[in-house]
Amino acid sequence: MAPTILYSATVLGMLCLYLVLRPGGRQVRIGAGVLGLATLAWLLVRIAATFTGDGASFGPFSYIFSAIAIAAAARMISHPRPVFAALYFVLVVISSAGLFLMLEAEFMTFALVIVYAGAILITYLFVLMLAHQAPVPEAEGEVEVYDRVPREPGAAALVGFILLALLSTAILSGRNVPGGAPSVLERVTPAWRQLERMPLQFRASVLAAHSDFAWPPAAQADGTSIVVDPVSGVARIEGHLVGSSRQEWFELGDDLLPENIQQVGWALVHDFPASLELAGVILLMAMFGAVVLARRQIELSEDEKREAAGLRRIAVDADGDLVSGGGA
Repeated sequence: MAPTILYSATVLGMLCLYLVLRPGGRQVRIGAGVLGLATLAWLLVRIAATFTGDGASFGPFSYIFSAIAIAAAARMISHPRPVFAALYFVLVVISSAGLFLMLEAEFMTFALVIVYAGAILITYLFVLMLAHQAPVPEAEGEVEVYDRVPREPGAAALVGFILLALLSTAILSGRNVPGGAPSVLERVTPAWRQLERMPLQFRASVLAAHSDFAWPPAAQADGTSIVVDPVSGVARIEGHLVGSSRQEWFELGDDLLPENIQQVGWALVHDFPASLELAGVILLMAMFGAVVLARRQIELSEDEKREAAGLRRIAVDADGDLVSGGGA
C-alpha cells in the first residue's frame, strides 16, 4: 500500500473522530461516525489484502472481531453516558481477546479479560461514582460541563491517529526485526531446553513418539539430552530400543514442543518467581481490605451500637416493655 493512501485515510479518520467528539448537531455526529467507520473498514481491508498477497490468510472472524473492536472503541469515547461507555469498553476487551485467541495466544486472551475487563473496569467504576450523571436524558444540560463535554477532542484525536499511522507504517513496511531475524537454532533451542526441564512431560512425549525407546536418553558432553541441528532445527536424542544395546539417534517432532501457554507459565514460575509472589501478596491484601471495607458498611442494630459504645443493651420483652441487659 502506498504511504500516501495510508496517511490520507488516517487524516480522514481523525477528522471524523473529531467531529464525533466535539459538541455539535446529532446529524453531523452520526454522519461523521459512519464516514469514519467506513474509512477504517476500508483501511482494514487494504491491510488484509496486503498480507494475503504475502501468503497470510484472514478468516471472516478476523474482520468481525476487528469491526466490533473499532466500532465499540469509537462509541466508548463518544458516548455521553459513562455507564454505557464502560459497557462498550468491555466489548472492546472481549473482541480484542477474540483476536488474540485466533492467533493462538491463549494466555494473552485470558490475561486481557482478567486484567482489563476485571481490574481496570473496577477503576472505571470509581470514575462513574465521581461523575455526576443526569437522571434522565432530557436533564443532561443540568450536569456540569466537564462531565458532558470533552476537554481536548482535537488533541486526543490527533495523538491517537498519529499512533495509528505509525503502527500501520511499521506493520506494512517495517516487518524486519532490528538486528536481523533469529536463526532456526536460536528459535527452537530454548523450547527444547525447556522441555528437558520438565522431566515428566519430556518422558511422556518421547515415549509417545517412540514407544519402544529405552528411557532415559544418553547425556551429551554439555549435560543435555536433546541435540538440535544448527541448519534444519531438527531435534534428536541418542539412545537405544528396549532389548537392544545398539545406540542410535531418534528424531523428535515439533509437536512435542511445549505449548505457548506452558512456556508462558514456565517463564512466570521459573524466571520471575518474585514478581509472581509479590502480585499474589498484593491481591491478597486487596481482598482483605475489601472485606474490611465491606464489614464497615454492615448496618448495626441499636443494641449492637450501644454495646460497641460500652453502654447497656436495650431489649424488648414479650409484653413490649424495655428491659436493660447486662453491660458496663
